[in-house]
Parts: sequence; structure tokens; C-alpha cells
Amino acid sequence: MGRMSRKKTDFFEMFVKSATITRDAALQLKASFVNGKIDITKMRKIKEFEHEGDEHFHECMRTIEAAFITPIDRPDLIGLLNSIETVIDSLDYVSAGFYMMCVEDSTEGFEKLVDLICQSSEKILILMEDFRNYKKNAKKINDNVIEINRIEEVGDNVYFENVRALFEKEVDAKKILQHKTLYDLLEDCLDSCEDVADALANIIIVGS
Repeated sequence: MGRMSRKKTDFFEMFVKSATITRDAALQLKASFVNGKIDITKMRKIKEFEHEGDEHFHECMRTIEAAFITPIDRPDLIGLLNSIETVIDSLDYVSAGFYMMCVEDSTEGFEKLVDLICQSSEKILILMEDFRNYKKNAKKINDNVIEINRIEEVGDNVYFENVRALFEKEVDAKKILQHKTLYDLLEDCLDSCEDVADALANIIIVGS
């Protein structure tokens, strides 16, 4: 990966690239669920996106450090990039969780949460694309922030109902441990998507 030029640095493109890597990692997660089964080999390819995200994040840090002027405050730049990076890391934790727990059979709850993560990651990408002209796109950005928050609330309900059903109906202690751990990881990932939306909203409010 080439070093970004100080003179030609497009700071807003940093966010778009981070969000694109995140969206692609989420789609890789979804592609791992097929006909009620989980393709662990395919899911573990999320690690490649996590590596790409790490490299991009560190390159961004070097560029921000070297920049004389940035379009928004450095702490805000770093905070927003870090929040997106956290989503990618969370997706990798999900992948590692399925691998370590040796779970290869899907559930409706898993798939619902994965779908919601994909929806949120797509919204995050749209947010970052619109951030460049945030004053012009203020309403659209606000609508998508609200939508990501709504998706997270739906995810909370999916999580609560499936964990309750797990403890209410399942008698296999090993399966309870496996599935509870995985539901936690998926729910944490969805929460991290909401954190990105909230971080961007805070930047825009302060800069308005």
C-alpha cells in the first residue's frame, strides 16, 4: 500500500475507504451462511479484511500526524477512524468466535443479526460518502444516523429473544455456552456500528 501524499491527501476518502473495507468484511460474513450451514473457511477470510483495515488505519495515522492542516480536528479524525476500525475488529472477533466454538450450524437468530450488521455497514459507507459535504447532506446524514440507531434497537430485540429462548429451551450446556458467546459477539459488532454513527453525529454537531 503506497504512502498518501501530504499535498494530495483526501482526508474524507480515508473514511470512505475504511467504511468500504468494513462493508466488504460484513458481506464476507454473510456469504459464510448458506442453507443453514456456516462455511468456517470462508468466514475466516474476514481476517484478510481486518489486516487491510489495520494497514489503512496506521497509514492514516501517519498521514494525520504529518499534516499541517486537517479539515476537522485531529482527535475527531482519529476517533472516527478508530470507531470504524473497531467494527472491522468486531467482525474478526465474530469469525474467530465461530471458529473457536466449532459452530457450523446456523440459527435464525445468527442470520438475523448478520443481516442487520450488513445493513448497518452499508449505511456507514453511505454516511462516509456524504460526510465530505456534510452541510449540504445534513438531512440525509441525520436520517441515516437515525436508521443505524433503529437497526441497533432491532438487533437488541433479536439478541434478547434468542438468548432467552436459548436458556428457556436448550438443555445442552455446551450448546448454550457456544451460542450465548456468539450472540454476544454479534450484538457487540452491531453496537460498534452504532458507535460510528454517533461519533460522526457528534463531529457534525460540534462543527455546525
